[in-house]
Amino acid sequence: PWSTLLRTFLREPKQHQHKVQTQIHGKPRWFNLHKAAIADKPTNDHNRREPFWASVVILLEDLTELQLLETELAHSERLASIGRLAAGVAHEIGNPVTGIASITQNLKYETEPQIITESLDDILEQTRRINDIVQSLLTFSHGGALPAHGFTSFALNRCVDEAIRLVRLSQTGKRLEFNNHCPPHLQISADRQHLLQVFVNLLTNACDASSPGGTIEVSAELENADVAQTDHVLIQVRDQGSGIPVELMDRIFEPFFTTKDPGKGTGLGLPLVYNIVRDHGGMIWVDAMYKQGTRFYIKLPVRQPSESTALMTLPAGQ
Repeated sequence: PWSTLLRTFLREPKQHQHKVQTQIHGKPRWFNLHKAAIADKPTNDHNRREPFWASVVILLEDLTELQLLETELAHSERLASIGRLAAGVAHEIGNPVTGIASITQNLKYETEPQIITESLDDILEQTRRINDIVQSLLTFSHGGALPAHGFTSFALNRCVDEAIRLVRLSQTGKRLEFNNHCPPHLQISADRQHLLQVFVNLLTNACDASSPGGTIEVSAELENADVAQTDHVLIQVRDQGSGIPVELMDRIFEPFFTTKDPGKGTGLGLPLVYNIVRDHGGMIWVDAMYKQGTRFYIKLPVRQPSESTALMTLPAGQ
């Protein structure tokens, strides 16, 4: 595996690669890779316009233990989120089940074909509703480390909708309003399950900070291409809640730091969000004023960088 890993890295034009995954003795390992070319000694050959690369130095950082800890952190936070959703799931599934039972009892005495057909359609609609809830929870609960090249293209708007649907399950008493302003046509290349976790965590925090009847908004816009010709999307998650005190702003992404009451927060949600955004090559920052609401900004590349076949020129025998 070392030969393949190093040859692939040498072909890359990038000088650094973050969290490259490979298999060693049948087990996954993660590395940061760095390289630097060492030029040959200067000569009096004035016809040579470019330096002659005599050798390359490659540095490998073993991140396996750190990656396993981050995966465990993500799993713990996901379990905590599922626990918060459990009561809401029971309530949301209970409603359509009660409806199905009521319709079925009435069907025992119904003889009109049209009413029977309509009742059966109602039962099917309620079962679809239950299935949507269960599938959303299954999708959210499935997790693990970010795959090396496991990014897929999907509509950002639908991912936000699913996160809102999940968060509603644990916020049935506050009557909050959720507005999804992400353009329906905006596609992004990312790990969908992990991005769903990002939105669930941010929306849950927004709910906890909001008063009953408050509004939470998610919006996104495409930014102009940068020097690398890679478009980025800027996402905002806004609430009208209690905000964050200025003296705590620099600590909100620290593990186990929370502003919530004891027993109501793990202090793992925002660090997990930060790690996921970073692993997607993105950035996250916050703008908040105490008692005046909070805005989280996420900047992500719309497309992940494509593989390159450029090869650094080395002398024969190197």
